[in-house]
Amino acid sequence: MSRWFLLCLLLPYSCAVTAQARTDAPLRDLLFQRASPQLRHILSNPDSFHVQLIFTTISRDSKGNPTFRDWHFNTDRNQYFNPASTVKMPLAFLALEKMRQLKLWKWTPMLTDSAWSRQSAVYTDTSAANGLPSVAQYIKKIFLVSDNDAYNRLYEFLGQGYIHDNLRSKGFKDVRIVRRFVSMSEEENRHTNPVRFVQNGKTLYSQPAVYNSAAFDYSKTVLVGHSHWDRNDSLIRTPMDFTRHNYFPLEDLHRLLRSVIFPESVAVKERFALQEEDYRFLYRWMAALPSESDHPRYDTSEFFDSYTKFFRYKDGRRKLPSHIRVFNKTGWSYGYLTDVAYFADFRNNLEFMVSGNIYVNRDGVLNDGKYEYEETGYPFFREVGDILYDYALANAPAIRPDLSRFREAVRGLGEKPAAITRGDTTRKQLALVFTGHEYADGGKHILETLKRLGVKASFFLTGDFYENPSFASLIRSLYADGHYLGPHSGKHLLYCDWKKRDSLLVTRSEFEADLDMNLLAMTRLGLPEPHYFLPPYEWYNDSIVKWTNDLGMQLINFTPGTRSHADYTYPEMGKSYLPSDKIHESVIQYENLRPAGLNGFMLLVHIGTDPRRKDKFYFQLHKLIRYLQLKDYEFVIVPRLLATQ
Repeated sequence: MSRWFLLCLLLPYSCAVTAQARTDAPLRDLLFQRASPQLRHILSNPDSFHVQLIFTTISRDSKGNPTFRDWHFNTDRNQYFNPASTVKMPLAFLALEKMRQLKLWKWTPMLTDSAWSRQSAVYTDTSAANGLPSVAQYIKKIFLVSDNDAYNRLYEFLGQGYIHDNLRSKGFKDVRIVRRFVSMSEEENRHTNPVRFVQNGKTLYSQPAVYNSAAFDYSKTVLVGHSHWDRNDSLIRTPMDFTRHNYFPLEDLHRLLRSVIFPESVAVKERFALQEEDYRFLYRWMAALPSESDHPRYDTSEFFDSYTKFFRYKDGRRKLPSHIRVFNKTGWSYGYLTDVAYFADFRNNLEFMVSGNIYVNRDGVLNDGKYEYEETGYPFFREVGDILYDYALANAPAIRPDLSRFREAVRGLGEKPAAITRGDTTRKQLALVFTGHEYADGGKHILETLKRLGVKASFFLTGDFYENPSFASLIRSLYADGHYLGPHSGKHLLYCDWKKRDSLLVTRSEFEADLDMNLLAMTRLGLPEPHYFLPPYEWYNDSIVKWTNDLGMQLINFTPGTRSHADYTYPEMGKSYLPSDKIHESVIQYENLRPAGLNGFMLLVHIGTDPRRKDKFYFQLHKLIRYLQLKDYEFVIVPRLLATQ
C-alpha cells in the first residue's frame, strides 16, 4: 500500500482532486491498484459510464459509538442518474413513520380506492399470509424483490406533497419523487388515491384523495442518449428527456440509509420518527433473501438470493455466506444501476457502507431493453465490492463493533419459527414475567416490591387490560419505572383446544384482529411497539407460532418446571388449587435440584387474581427475589434475556 494512500486515510478530506466531481485519492488509488483491465477501463471513463462511488469506513469508540469516514470517487450531485427503484427506500421509511403518526399498526389492512383517471383499487393481496394488503407487506416486497406495485401503493398512501415536505424537512432539499412506476401523466401522478385502514369491518382511519399543487424546479434540462423508444413503440431519434423524472443524488441516498442504519449518528431533525421495532422490521427485510420469505413465496430460479444484492453477489448469482448480511436497496432502469448498502459480517465483526451507480448503454438508445447489465454492470459491482470488502477486512479497526442489533433482526430467517421458552442456560439471569387480563389487585404491591429491590420485570397484558381506565395509572408507572410491556391478546381468547391442541378455535383473521386490538391499545397509551408476544392462557400450537412470526413478532412462553403460574388458582377449584407456600417451595426446589438452576428462566406470575383466592402469591415476591439475588441471579427484562437467542 502506498504512503500516499496511508496519508490520505489519516487526512481524508484533503485529497479531493476536483471542485465539482469529488474524488478522494485513497479510494481512487485503492481501486486502480487492484482493478482488473475491465474495471480499470470503466474507472478511466467516468463520463461514459457515469460512475459514482461512496465508501464509508466505520470505527467505534469504547462505548460503541460510531465514527464515519466517507471516501468518494467521481461523486457529483449535479450529474444526473436515474435513481430507478432506490426511491422506494425513502417511501418505505416515510410510510412507517406515517403509521406511527396515525397510531396504526403496520400490519393493519390497508384498502386503496380509486378516484382519478388511471388509478386502480386494491382490496386484496394474494402474496400476504392473510390475503390482505398492508404497509408492512408492501415494504417486505419492496426490499425482497423491488416490487413496483408495492411502491405505487405507498406512494398513494403518502401522497406526492407529503413525500417532499417530509424529505425536505429532513435535509433532502434536491430530491424529487414525482412518478409512480406505471404509465401516468404528470398531472395524474399529482393525484393520489383514497386509502382506508380497516379491521373486522371497522374503519380505523380514512384518507381522502389528495392532489399536490406544489411546483417543482424543472429548470435544468436533462437529456440522455441519442435516441429512445416511446410508449407507442416508436423510435424517436432524439435524446430521452429525464427533466421531469424522479431524482435522488447518490450522496443523499447514502445519507438516507445511514440515517436508518445508524439513526443516532444524524441530527434528531434528520431522523425518521421510528421506534425500535420499526428498525428491527426494516433491517430484517432489507437483508432478507427471496428464498427466506414464505409470504410472498418466490420462484427462486427467477428471484435468486442475490437478485437485489449488486455489490459482490449478483454477478454470477453468487451465494451470500451465512455470516454476511447486506442491508440495502438497489435500482435498475434505462441502463442505470444503483446499489446503496450497509455490510455486516458477523463472523469477523466487520462493517462498512458503500453506494454506487453506473450507466451501461453502449448504443445510446434508451427504453429498448438492451443494456449491458450482465456484461458490464453487475461485474463492476462485484469487483468493486470485493476490493472494498477485502480492504475493510485487512484494515479492521481495533475496537470491533457490536453487531447484535442487526444479528437479532435477521434471526430465524429461512428457519421454521418456534416458540421460545427459555434463555441462555449458561448465564445466571432470569426474567420475572407477569400476565394480566381482568385483575390487577397485586399491581401496586408488585410495583413497590420491584422498585425496592431494584428489579426490572416484564408485563404481558391484554388489550382489555390496557383499555381499562382503572389500570391506566398502574400502566404508566410500570412504563416509567423501566419495565417491559408487551401483548397478551386483545380479549384473552382461547386460540386452540385444551385437549386437542392442533385444533384451532380462531381463524387467522380473528387472531390478527385480536392481536391488532392489543397493540392499538398500547399505541394509544404511547407505549412502544413490542417484539415479544405471550399468548393468552399460555396455550398455543404451531399455527399460532407461525402466525405470530409472519407478523414479525416472536412468541414466548413461561419456562416449565415450577408451579409459579398456578398462583391464579383458588380453593373452589379443588385439586387444581395450590397455596402460595407450595408455589414458593416449587421454585426453590427446582433451583436447588437442577444443574442449570433457574438460568435463563422466564418465571411467570399473575399481576392480579380472582378475589376467591385469598392467599396471594405476589406477597411472597419479596422473599423469593431476595433469595435468588443472594444466589447471584440477575433479574432482567425479556428482550435482554433473549438477546443472544
